Amino acid sequence: MKALGFVIGFSLTIGIILIVIMATLKLSNTDGSSKTKYDERQQMVRGQGYKYSFWTLVGLVCGLIFMTVFDVELPIKDEVLYFFVILFAVLVHTVYCIFHDGYFGINNEPKKYYISFVLIGVANLLIGIFNSIDGRLLENGKLDLPAMNLVCGMMFVILGISIIIKKKIDPDTDSDDEDDDDEEGGI
Repeated sequence: MKALGFVIGFSLTIGIILIVIMATLKLSNTDGSSKTKYDERQQMVRGQGYKYSFWTLVGLVCGLIFMTVFDVELPIKDEVLYFFVILFAVLVHTVYCIFHDGYFGINNEPKKYYISFVLIGVANLLIGIFNSIDGRLLENGKLDLPAMNLVCGMMFVILGISIIIKKKIDPDTDSDDEDDDDEEGGI
């Protein structure tokens, strides 16, 4: 009965998260659509990002298999380790797309995404910190499920830092492009 309650609670949580994501997407897009639109170059960048993410995942899974074959024990539960591997592969894709201008679509308002990143990151970090204070981070000397919140929070911090670095390296040139267009039109 306890397992059924967990499954129902987990399913409801996933449903609520999906609804929140869809609502956030609608609010974060300039055209009110829940779908992000990308130009051809961005789609190619995203495809390349998926390729790097896939091969990262393959490499990490091979590493896990290697560790299993040689009975290497890590101080982390298996389900948490698998979650970390998946998150790392997602992080590879996202950071690649950020640095190659393929993350934000042509109908996105990036500032709303920044706010979402900060809120999600802070919430996960706080939950992770509270779990570590309560002593729930470790079970039998191994990182347990509450460590996922810390890692998710750190992932969103890394994404935020990546966006800031990208902005510093390559500031928005939209106003420069408009000025260039005006100059060209006047000649």
